Amino acid sequence: MNIELKPFQENAARDLFDAIEDAKREIRREKDQALILSSPTGSGKTVIVTQLLECIRQGDGQREGDAKAVFLWLSDSPELNAQSRDKIACQSSVFSEHDLVLIETPFSVGRLEPGKIYFLNTQKLSKSSLLTKTGDGRDYTIWQTIENTVKAGPEHVYLVIDEAHRGTMEGRNRTDANSLMQRFIKGYPEGGMSPVPLIIGMSATPERFERLVEGTKRTRRPHEIDPQDVQQSGLLKEKIVLYHPDSDRPADWSLLEQATRRWQEYCKVWQKYCKAQKIERTVEPVLVIQVEDGSGKQLSKTNIDEIVKVVERVAGKLPDAAWAHAFQDDSNIEAAGHSIRKIEASKIENDGAVRIVLFKMSLSTGWDCPRAEVLMSFRRALDHTLIAQLVGRMVRTPLARSIEGSDLLNSVGLFLPHYDATGLRKIIEDLSNPDPESGIPVEVQDGASLVRVSLDSKQQKCVERYQQLSSYHVEHVTKISNVRRLMRFARYLASDEIEEKELDAVKELIVKALDRELGKLKKNSTFIGNLAANEEIEVRETWVGYGSDDSSPESKTIRIKATEENIEDLFSRCSRTLGEGLHMEFWRSRKDEKKPLQSKLELVGLLMEEKVLNVLEELCGERLQVLQRKYDEAIRGLGTAARERYNSLRRIAKEPEPENLLLPPDMEIKDDGETYEGHLYKDERGKFRAVLNKWEAKVVRELIEGDKSVIAWLRILPRKDWALCIPYEKHNERHPLYPDIVAFRKTKIGIVVDILDPHGTQLDDAVEKAKGLAAYARKHGIDFGRIDLIIVDGKDKLKRLNLNDESVRERVDMVTSREHLVDLLNKMG
Repeated sequence: MNIELKPFQENAARDLFDAIEDAKREIRREKDQALILSSPTGSGKTVIVTQLLECIRQGDGQREGDAKAVFLWLSDSPELNAQSRDKIACQSSVFSEHDLVLIETPFSVGRLEPGKIYFLNTQKLSKSSLLTKTGDGRDYTIWQTIENTVKAGPEHVYLVIDEAHRGTMEGRNRTDANSLMQRFIKGYPEGGMSPVPLIIGMSATPERFERLVEGTKRTRRPHEIDPQDVQQSGLLKEKIVLYHPDSDRPADWSLLEQATRRWQEYCKVWQKYCKAQKIERTVEPVLVIQVEDGSGKQLSKTNIDEIVKVVERVAGKLPDAAWAHAFQDDSNIEAAGHSIRKIEASKIENDGAVRIVLFKMSLSTGWDCPRAEVLMSFRRALDHTLIAQLVGRMVRTPLARSIEGSDLLNSVGLFLPHYDATGLRKIIEDLSNPDPESGIPVEVQDGASLVRVSLDSKQQKCVERYQQLSSYHVEHVTKISNVRRLMRFARYLASDEIEEKELDAVKELIVKALDRELGKLKKNSTFIGNLAANEEIEVRETWVGYGSDDSSPESKTIRIKATEENIEDLFSRCSRTLGEGLHMEFWRSRKDEKKPLQSKLELVGLLMEEKVLNVLEELCGERLQVLQRKYDEAIRGLGTAARERYNSLRRIAKEPEPENLLLPPDMEIKDDGETYEGHLYKDERGKFRAVLNKWEAKVVRELIEGDKSVIAWLRILPRKDWALCIPYEKHNERHPLYPDIVAFRKTKIGIVVDILDPHGTQLDDAVEKAKGLAAYARKHGIDFGRIDLIIVDGKDKLKRLNLNDESVRERVDMVTSREHLVDLLNKMG
């Protein structure tokens, strides 16, 4: 792939590839199969399936590819096909432009070619379509072509059915599309086509695809992506800011002015960010304006001339190329001295010139434009569901990651002048709890109730201390070995031109370690590497599981002959175990022309020894820590995208590794609640307002009024990328804990940081959180003064456990229940 997948995407592609292997075995027994990828809008289904198809074609470094693989990609729209093809052409490092074929009339071949992806849509399959007929130089119908291809190799034909973009199809159109798709699933005797044995379905929900395959005996192999994984990945914006008039008075044009100013702010901040991060292609935000339908010869009830005038009154004169429309009419629109061109919805994202897009209803299908940062709608409140679907496609992040240090760039602006209180409630409900076809839940804030707060310029030392704290990123990712992490780290150093020599040094380190262990094992006469050709060797089937946390603890020993074929097969498995081409590095270092297979068999034997794997893990883990410290300053000087790669290596460690934080210079928060002094962020009046619960408020009041050494404090907002995060374990899974308050005290030795975490002991995970906080204090306590677990007793008195005290931590470690924790707080707090 030309892009780096998110961990949940990699996991999905890997699991689907595993399922493909099982499915193909069943197809050989003439049992039809259906793999089903169900994942909410915005999760990157096309990316996942592209990675899967790459693995099928060329293998995944662990299993060989299918050289005879033929891929057919079926959707219900020519525009969706073109959009999918363009995405794959951009993202894939395996499929070239030549390999991506849009099936158009007069396409007619006996069989589809291996190695290619053919794109077909149901609109091309009607009875009147030339693709379904012979004659006029066409020797085969599309049905015959597919039948011939399947007959030639049933297990080598992979049909991808893209069901993911059909949420807006209605009535007969959807029924017709379903019927045509089911011909591939159930067979089409009239056209001479049998069912395609292996299908891969992409859908927002498993139920929708189940409806397509119901009534068949296909084995279903589902993979469902957790929306929480998508939220944590950074693929989606954090919040939607909603703007609407405070009264029933007309506010169309004033809100359009406000929307334009908001769009200009996005433009300015993106330009500054991309320049600072040395991003070659600056993100150019798009303002999307939804107008009303027309009637008769009237194009729209909304005055388009006035739209142009209002926008340019705020933004200045724009070139014609900056304006575009996505109406059904293909002709240009003349408005206020501009010729506004037609643009297909799927082309907006990659059209670098377009800045303002006018549309009516047509953007929901086939539209994928992360650049669209602001939406202004002139439509009435009756369209709230379509608005939600539209915004569901706007919340995708332009760089496919959260933007550190910018609250604005992690948000979307939505302006609705014609929505009353009821309509707004529906919009908020649809966006906060959408169906998977519209997207996943996103925080919705009322723009009128927000205030911008900025870091207190007088407290720069507090900001610096906070950003030096150790924080953790907790997400559900497959963990990998230190060997792979070290190799990737060294490759990143080379590709980022920090230090190219480390890659060779790391390879040498690992090969020499294997050599040392080999010297010890060769003294044992039963060691596999000492065996002669054709002797029987014992192989444990689970040894290839090293390298990730997915290996099963169960193992089985089998006996095979040390033939050239078997040795080569076992050696190829070493690639899965070590990864990064290290098996070949070892082989080249010990290559013996007279005994070409000897070093391969030796490596097989080495990697079957758990002790050897443990030695490698410890050695590589230690070297990785050395390199991380050595090059920390250089890595900090890189752009965010490059730094994120190094951070990702910490997140896939088998044991959590800390990261540093970055506070945004400003952010928008709700302007309600009580006013508090001393916060690290202040509004233009020098104040900070927040709605705190009873416990939090009491802690803050005592902090501000009772300790004269406190110079600032910070309220932690959960799940923000700048928020201090501490891992804790429950049921053998890691979860994130965000302490409520961080305080800064001025002392003789400098700024001291305290963690204050008021919590209810009635919560199910109170004990686990207390132990997680204690574990964090044990590892990072030197960076803090106090790390307080706090509750308020029945007399409103604060009870504290300072977990930076070793004796207190030891007592917390022994806690077994909530009652036990309360008792400890009463005795020691």
